[in-house]
Amino acid sequence: MKVTTKTGDRGTTALYDGTRVSKDDIRIELNGQLDHLNALLGLCKATLRQPEPFETIQRELMTVMSFVAQRDGSQADQTKRGKTHDQQLELFSQAVTRMEDYIREATATGEFDFVLPGKDLADAALHMARTQVRTCERRWVALTRLQTDSQAWDAPTADLGAKIGIYLNRMSDYLFCISLKHNA
Repeated sequence: MKVTTKTGDRGTTALYDGTRVSKDDIRIELNGQLDHLNALLGLCKATLRQPEPFETIQRELMTVMSFVAQRDGSQADQTKRGKTHDQQLELFSQAVTRMEDYIREATATGEFDFVLPGKDLADAALHMARTQVRTCERRWVALTRLQTDSQAWDAPTADLGAKIGIYLNRMSDYLFCISLKHNA
């Protein structure tokens, strides 16, 4: 595998299918933000010295990133990555349920407030990841609007896109609740 291909020297990069796009294309920007989030989750994993739930989220983010790297996210392209469209829908449905269950448990007492991040390095890392999720979510909304306006996504792809949007929305609350439990 070549790391340096020099094909991006003129400001373009390739999508999953080989289509060349500008490096400031919304899909490339979003995947860069998701990559940043993935690295921050690695920092959470290292500072808390526990692989889970961070490795699970990192694997889920790789699925999101491959979806984003598709020209149109079409169902046919989805199966090339080893997960069918329905399997991906199920993956994100289960992930949202897992996060919502944790959030419900962590906030059952109702006794929490906004916090000043940084009680320790792990807390700071969790909040950095949490805020990065919000950036990813904003970029996701921009991509979704673009794909909807251009009618690039078919109905099943739009359904999967909606589920990914919910997944990203829950993740910031989930990371906030992990920080609450960490600081308890």
